[in-house]
Formats: sequence, structure tokens, C-alpha cells
Amino acid sequence: MTCHIKLCAKLLLLILVFACAPTGVAAFANEAKDARESTGTQEPGEAKTTEMDDMVVKSTKIERKIEHITDSVTVVTEDRIKLGGFTDTTEILRFTPSVEFKQAGGPGQFNYPKLRGYDDGHFLVLVNGMKINEAYGAGTGHFLGHIDPRLIGSVEILRGPQASLYGSDTTAGVMSYTTISGEPGVHYNVGTEYGSLEWKKGYGSVRGGRETWDYAVAAAYTDSGGVHDEEYYKNLSPALKLGWHPGPFDVELAYLYVKSEFQAAELNESNEFLENRDAHYAFQTPDPNNANEYEHHITTLNISHRINDAFRQKMMLGWFEKDHYRNDKDDGLLGYETAPFDNFTYDGVAYNKGEAVPIYDKGTGEAYGYDHKNLMTDYNLIWDMQIGNAGSNTMLYGFEYLYQEGGKWGRYGDVSADTYNYSFYVNDQLMLLNDAMIISAGLRRDEHEVYGSETTGKLGSAYTFLRTGTTLFANYGTSFRAPTFSNLYDPSYGNQNIEPETGWTVEGGVRQEFMNGRLNAELTYYYSELDDVIVFDHTIVNPRRDSGYGQYANRDSQEVSGLEFSFGAALTDHLNLRGNYTYTGSHSKEAGERYRTVQIARNKGNISLFYETAKYNFGVTGYYCGPRLRWKGDLEMEDYFRLDVSGRYEVYEGLNLYGRIENLLDEAIEEGLGYEQPGFYAIMGIEYSL
Repeated sequence: MTCHIKLCAKLLLLILVFACAPTGVAAFANEAKDARESTGTQEPGEAKTTEMDDMVVKSTKIERKIEHITDSVTVVTEDRIKLGGFTDTTEILRFTPSVEFKQAGGPGQFNYPKLRGYDDGHFLVLVNGMKINEAYGAGTGHFLGHIDPRLIGSVEILRGPQASLYGSDTTAGVMSYTTISGEPGVHYNVGTEYGSLEWKKGYGSVRGGRETWDYAVAAAYTDSGGVHDEEYYKNLSPALKLGWHPGPFDVELAYLYVKSEFQAAELNESNEFLENRDAHYAFQTPDPNNANEYEHHITTLNISHRINDAFRQKMMLGWFEKDHYRNDKDDGLLGYETAPFDNFTYDGVAYNKGEAVPIYDKGTGEAYGYDHKNLMTDYNLIWDMQIGNAGSNTMLYGFEYLYQEGGKWGRYGDVSADTYNYSFYVNDQLMLLNDAMIISAGLRRDEHEVYGSETTGKLGSAYTFLRTGTTLFANYGTSFRAPTFSNLYDPSYGNQNIEPETGWTVEGGVRQEFMNGRLNAELTYYYSELDDVIVFDHTIVNPRRDSGYGQYANRDSQEVSGLEFSFGAALTDHLNLRGNYTYTGSHSKEAGERYRTVQIARNKGNISLFYETAKYNFGVTGYYCGPRLRWKGDLEMEDYFRLDVSGRYEVYEGLNLYGRIENLLDEAIEEGLGYEQPGFYAIMGIEYSL
């Protein structure tokens, strides 16, 4: 740990030394602001555009242009989502640095996101500023695969610890979603799609506004089949946003409702630890009654007020509620699968290779489910100060109150709990030498009803050199993750003596631009440690379980080191090349032994070529994912390369045809061992906008 703290200190010191040098940087101070405005990334590695110069990152709470952020950040815009023809939000995120998914089959099925080598629950998800991470279980469930891309105005991904701003669940970063907003005038949009696996979708929106008010009303409905018989996915998602802007005030009321349902095949696979894949088996057998139903309600009221030129204040009031219902009925004999090898044993019966194996439903017909609720208030007072003629300082003082309820019911027992947490935090951003030098710092104190107090902090700095178009940046931050209600109170596995996970991260990098921003690149190295990781320990004596063993406990630690590289080039006025590569080395430590983290690829990357004009656009993307360990940590899945294409053509003013093909070459893809993927997958759509 000490050596990495020293590394961070050296990176920060290096930036300060160059900034204070009598020649070089100081001589460029009057021009440095222009240089800063030509750096930063919109979508990973995208070449500079006028749109990028105006882009503001809001999830940092101190709103800044993207080039004024010391963190590694990606912003995906509404226009980019539309041009890509995306039907699934997980596909949008897959093409950003350090984000991975284990996708369990076709549209709407289970998805398991990862960020910077950490799993769900170690990064925070916001919708219109509201925290939607659940109190009972880690993370957000499968929400990222169910929020409709047509309702998204932007996605901001802040990589690295953000606990000084947001508290728990931010070791890997923050994903912030903003739903679509109103626009000046009146605008109508309606469209429909049809595609593989009987994909059918309809959507529409009305957006408008005047000087002091605006509105957006939108809805999307999806009905799709799946990879296997009996599988399906349905999603109904309306959204509303109302804005009122009287003088120094801005008021925004937003509501998002997501009602989704999917049915999955029954999975039976090898549960024992295996030495090689020859002994592995996995059957996905169609099941006519194995449904999951979800309902999400997310309501936010955001109010901002400019008091005077120096002071402004913001307040967010939010409500999040989620209900998850599941029922796997006992349908008896589901079908037959083929024995994969000789002496294959299933349900106590031995079979020779090729023989038919009867598969009986494991469902009982006893329903079960989970309930979640978050209520949140977040208040910020922001103080802007001018420092001479070439500098400024912005202080943010914040207070947050978060109340959470959560529980489960039915087949696996009944439990419910509630808790609250209140926090005080301060963040500062100092901009010197006409914005060439940026220093940021933050400190936060969380007071939790159950686990007590946690203090976290962060320090970052960046400097831009005009003559070379180079920006150096570095950050150091601490983080923690609170135990979930399941960790604490589950009737079979809970342990009320569990403590929060605590960690720290150091990162440093360089951004470089060439040819006045037509070519740019960013390289980031990070190292992260997390202690007292909460795990399920099979060796702990536990009389509450039939087996007599197994309970949650603080035991392991996790170390993650990574390299993120992204680039973008405007080859012509219409042709753009961009891509990124991520190396992730993630390991857990137990009793002095290191174990590779499951379901994390060491190498992943993609490269895209886009041709865009006012009338049509065409894009082709290659995506590579390296080998990953399956959930058991024993077998390695095959790597794969996927080729996708997308296109859009304006037939008549306002009338567009578009399409997207995923896995054009129909490559065999292993997202999760045992889960069959869609293969070649295509959709076509028609859209009219006025």
C-alpha cells in the first residue's frame, strides 16, 4: 500500500513542479484555457467536436466541462445512442472502458455488470440524481438491462472512487443516467422496430418548451421472444420530465416507470469444482412457467437557485421503489437432454454418452420476491470565488439523508429491515493559470444507523501543456461499501457482526491531442485495494442451515490493477475512428493465497469506424473479450470477437430507416458458461420526427 501512495504523491508532485516552473508552463498560462477546451472524451476516444467543447459533466456535482475533470470519465449522449441503433442499454455500456457484462442469453435476461474488476454493488447507479442501489441486495439487480435506451438523455461514467461525493458503493465508480428532457419549440417522435427472436417495439415522445418552461413525455413498449422456446421479454416504460425556470430558479420534476417481465429456461449445470471442461455440463431446458416480474418507480425533484454571482444552491428530493416477483411452477417433465459423456450421472442415475436424460422442473410453485425502497434528500451550497485574473475556486458544501427499506418474502424465508444514513461532505475545485491547472479535493463523513461512522476523502490534480497538447492527471481516493440487509439479517445466512468493506485507489494518466483535436488519446493506470470483503464462507458453523455450515463474513481482500486506453480520430469531416482497450488484473486474497476474480476478462477492447452525414450514417464495430473464469473459479471460458454494424438513412425529411446487426459473423460467444447466446441478431426500424 505504501508504495502506491508514494506513486500517487510523485504524480501529483510532478504536476505541481511543472506548473510552478519559471519557463514553459507559466509562459503558456494566457493561452492554456484554449488548450484545455480541446481535450477530454465524450464517448471513449471520440475526436474533438464543438459539441464536446460545450459538454458539461453533472454527476461531479460541481458542474464542469468535460475537459476540466481530473477523473477518467465517459459521457454517452442521446445522439450517439440513436445513431448506434441500440436496443439494450448493456450494449451501450459494453463499448466503454472497464465495463463488462455477463449476459444470460437473449433480450431482457439476467445481466451481471462489472466495472474496473469489481462486481455489482461496488459502483453506484444514479437516475436523475437519485440513488437506486438496493439495501437488501448489492447493486441494482438487472435494471441496467431493462432501462430503455429511447428514454436516456445521457450516461456519465465516472471511473474510480467517488465516496467523497456519494458515500457507500463507489469503490469502482458511478454510473449516472439522465432521462430525456424538454427542448425549445414542439417536437414529436414515433417509431417501431422488428427483428430477430420476434423482437417488436414501439415508442414515441413529445418534447417542447419555451423560455421559462419545458417538458418531455415519452413511452416505449417491447415484446420479444428468447433464445429458447417459452422464453420471452416484455417491457413497458413511460417517462415524464417537467421543467420550470423562473428567473434565478430551475425546477425539474422527473418520473420514470419501468415494468418488465421475462421468462427464462431452467439451467442445470456442474456445481462441483472441475479440473477441465471435459467434465462440465450445462443444460438450458425450456420451462413454460419460470417468470420474473419487476416494477421500478423513480421520482425526483431537482431545485437549483442562483442566490447571487458568488453563491448558488441545489436540492434533490428522490423516491425509488422496486418490487420483484418470481414464481417457478412445477411443470413436471420439461424435456430431454443428451448425456455429454460416458458415466454421466444426473439425479443419481448414470447415463452413457448420447443417451436421453429426462429433466424435471425444480420449481415448487411457491412464489417469492424482494421489495426495495429508497428516500433521499441531497442539499448543496456552492461558492464560486475568483482568484486574480487567471484563477477560480469552487467550494461545495453538502448534506445528504438516505432512508432505505428492503426485504424478501416467500419460498426462501421472510425478512425485512430499514435503516438510515446521513452525511456531511465538502468538495473543492481550484482552477489556476487560466484553467490550465486543476486541483480537486473532497472529504465526507457518513453516519449510519447500523455500522456507525465512516470518513472518506479524495485528492486529484491535472495540468495541461499547450505546446504539446498534453494533460497529466492523478487521483487518490478512499472508499467503503456498507453491508446489505441480506448480509446482516438473512434468516439463514445473515451475520450482524459484519463490518463495512474499506478500500483505496490511486490512478494516474495522460491525455494527448494532435492536429488541433482531430486526433486524441487517453491512457490511465490505476491500482485499487479493498479490505474486509464480504463473502459467503462455506466453512463457518451455522446451525440455522440444514447443512450446518455457511454464513456471510468479512474475510477476503481484493486487489485490482488496470490499464485503460482510448483514442479517437476524425479522419475526414465525415469519417471517425475510435476505440478503447482495457487490461484488468483482479484478484482476491484468502489466507495468503491469491485467486483470480471470476467473470472478469484480463483483456477487452473495441474499435469502431463511423461515417456520418446529415442524411445517412453507417458504423462498424469490432468487440473483443478475453477468456474469463466461470462463477466457480475453476474453468476458463473461451475468448471471442464480435462484429457489429449499424446504419441510418433519412428517406424523407423527418422519416428515417435504421438497422443494427450484432454478431454479424455469427461467432460462438461464451458470456456465461452454459448460457446460449442469440448468435446473429438483427433489428430494423422506422422512425418519424417532426
